[in-house]
Amino acid sequence: MKRTKLVCAALAAVLLLSSCSHLKLVIRYAGSKAAELTEGHPAPPAASAPSPDAPVPSPEETPNVDAAIEGADESLGGEDIPLISDLSVAGGISAPPEPKEEDSLAVYAHYKPEFQERYRRFLRSYPDMTETTALALVNVNADYGYYKGITQIQDPDGLLVFCNKNYQLPAGFAPENLRAISGYELLMTDEAATAFEDMRAAVKKDLGKQLIAISAYRSFSYQKALFARYARADGIEVADTYSARAGHSEHQTGLTIDLLHTWPKNGSLRNANFQDTEQYAWMLDHAHEYGFILRYPETEESVTGYRFEPWHWRYIGADDASKMHEEGIATFEEYIGTYYRLEGTAIAEAG
Repeated sequence: MKRTKLVCAALAAVLLLSSCSHLKLVIRYAGSKAAELTEGHPAPPAASAPSPDAPVPSPEETPNVDAAIEGADESLGGEDIPLISDLSVAGGISAPPEPKEEDSLAVYAHYKPEFQERYRRFLRSYPDMTETTALALVNVNADYGYYKGITQIQDPDGLLVFCNKNYQLPAGFAPENLRAISGYELLMTDEAATAFEDMRAAVKKDLGKQLIAISAYRSFSYQKALFARYARADGIEVADTYSARAGHSEHQTGLTIDLLHTWPKNGSLRNANFQDTEQYAWMLDHAHEYGFILRYPETEESVTGYRFEPWHWRYIGADDASKMHEEGIATFEEYIGTYYRLEGTAIAEAG
């Protein structure tokens, strides 16, 4: 009898400890989705901003802001998001053909004879567009519509690798020369990281203010999970206006960085209003000197396919970035389509 009581008491103690342990886990993770982390990454940093000079305690492949968004159960979308008025996103250009004639467009250096009819259809669909811009956009397949006529990129390690909604990086691609940015665990290619570090120092010297790195390299699989989460929150159509599908994100190239002047509250970059800061104004004037371009400018949503992102900067090298700046070319699409040829997926100078 005594033995039976002892066994029952022991079992009761085990059950009680198990229940307490489960309760402790429930309490620890209740109210936060940080436990639902992609690819087994640890929990996001605290909501309060770390010291700008201190290393950011994020895992090497986890963009800080994405972890913060996940923890806060937020998206970048916000409320009442208008869909982009785009360059025929639904199905590409479908204007009827015209009788063949000698093509005056051949005077442009970036004219491709094999695209003659595509140019003409594009210009008929967008009569207010300049001829040189129309040629540039057709040269990068903008007339196909977003995520249509997708080309697989075969030279993803190139400094001018062109990645957007029509050009896709390989699923297994990761740059070979990634390294951590000084003061962070975020990764960029060595050349891009050095350029950012120099630019950050220049901002500090000129303004006495900080540039804070929020997100850099992301893997194909991480971007796939990130886009899926946004699509669940806002729907695919809206998510497409502010997030890239897997393989179409410039972050996978290791040449892109998201920057702010302060740590984003609740993970929201858009509400940080970086475009209203001295740092942003400085970058518009000087970022090209360090090889960076604003990748998704305001009023260019129909070309890039993304809403204005003042935080998203792409490294292309000082020579090309300065040329874009000096000639007032707003988008990378127009620049590549004007000055470079996409031979298959390799980029060569046009002309």
